[in-house]
Amino acid sequence: MIIGSFIAAAAISLFLAPNKITGGGINGVAIVLHYFLRYPVGIITLVLNIPLFMLGIWSEGKGFGIKSIYATILMSVFIDLLEGLPAFTDDVFLAGIFGGLLMGVGLGLVFVSGATTGGTDIIAKLVQKAVRHLSIGKILLTVDILVILTAMIAFKDIHVGLYSAIALYVSTHMIDLLMEGGKFAKTVFIISEKSSDIAENIKTKLERGVTGLVGKGMYSGGDKMVLMCTVKRKEVPLLKDLVKQTDSSAFVILTDVREVLGEGFLAD
Repeated sequence: MIIGSFIAAAAISLFLAPNKITGGGINGVAIVLHYFLRYPVGIITLVLNIPLFMLGIWSEGKGFGIKSIYATILMSVFIDLLEGLPAFTDDVFLAGIFGGLLMGVGLGLVFVSGATTGGTDIIAKLVQKAVRHLSIGKILLTVDILVILTAMIAFKDIHVGLYSAIALYVSTHMIDLLMEGGKFAKTVFIISEKSSDIAENIKTKLERGVTGLVGKGMYSGGDKMVLMCTVKRKEVPLLKDLVKQTDSSAFVILTDVREVLGEGFLAD
């Protein structure tokens, strides 16, 4: 949580805010207000988050609220501490890319710790709780478009909106990658005349479970045993070698799996 808050603060103070890139969220609103009110970004962020914290505590309980308040105070302090340092770059495009990258990494770490840094993060987490098929990153992307439009109007510069959109896109994808990336896997479908031998090798040498699906070859008209096996990405080369050694003419299909729950994947 501490590391994530610091990284997100660095993204704001050293990349986004100096180049008027909002990146969305309450932090984006705070950056806009900073240029008009001249108050520190961190203090504005903290003040704007107070009503949202009340909503988070009401919905998620005191534990959620305390952790989120802690993370937000940390980030607000880090933002103002880093504000005196010179910006890493005055290239707005690079600031958008790397600012968004760091923001996504920072917020992702905070989310993984079970908290948020306030703002639209709380809104996104509440929506994701109700609509499970939507990722937090995509919800943030939708909500924060309004913040970018506000920044474009406030600064009277369409380029601000375009670069902010880049930063927002990068950050939301980094959030999803951090929160779900460890669960990426591959599901393999294997069609072979030696399916029993291949299944046995996978079970003994790869120590993975295999499911046999009854199929029918529509060209040959013969019955087929289709093996299905889900493995971690690092296990794919070994699996392919096992299949090739057993039956070089086997037909193998690999497909990406976004998330896996179950034995052998619980530690991800």
